[in-house]
Amino acid sequence: MRILHLYPNLMNLYGDYGNLSVLKKHLEDQGADVQIDRKEVEESIDLSLYDMIYMGSGTESAQLIALNDLMKYRHHLKKAVDEGKVVLFTGNAMELAGKKIDEHPALDLADFETETGEKRYTGDVIVRNEQIGEVVGFINKSTSIKGGETNKLFDYVFRHVTLKDNEYEGFRIKNFFGTHIIGPVLVKNPCFMDCIVGLLVKDEYKQFSYPYEEDAYATTLEELKKRK
Repeated sequence: MRILHLYPNLMNLYGDYGNLSVLKKHLEDQGADVQIDRKEVEESIDLSLYDMIYMGSGTESAQLIALNDLMKYRHHLKKAVDEGKVVLFTGNAMELAGKKIDEHPALDLADFETETGEKRYTGDVIVRNEQIGEVVGFINKSTSIKGGETNKLFDYVFRHVTLKDNEYEGFRIKNFFGTHIIGPVLVKNPCFMDCIVGLLVKDEYKQFSYPYEEDAYATTLEELKKRK
């Protein structure tokens, strides 16, 4: 199984590599032989080689550098999404999938636009997806999303008072997941991790227990719910 980590030096503001480090361990427990390839700006990329594509978050300037490079592969990425490949963009990487970021044309894979404002939205969240369950994490951004309701990934269960920019969080198109949540989000949420692992191993999926991850998640969820 091959996983592509896009721009790991450029888009790794919150230790996003942790998502793939733990995912690799979970996949190996499933019996998969996992190879993670890391590609930086201006390196040649063949998206057809991979079972999963991942990108983490970066600064605003790094985001635009990543967007400019990835635009070269826009049609290949759309083909990968249409074919049902697993894609996960976290933090402000998810904004690349929309129609535009301010005045900059984006990948146009999802029906939303990103607008940057003067206000910064930060805080802890609990969000919910019917298939995945409740997900915890942290959001730190100065943007708001316009549109995209039909492809929303999560509804809010709890959010810090400063996070009143949108009524939903993230998007999902087939097996392409985009979320502003950082944490890293897969490390903090065994339910989300299980969803991604299940999509990758398919019928070979076996149930495992990870007590430390599950206990940490349960504690965080309980503490955040006390703040509702």
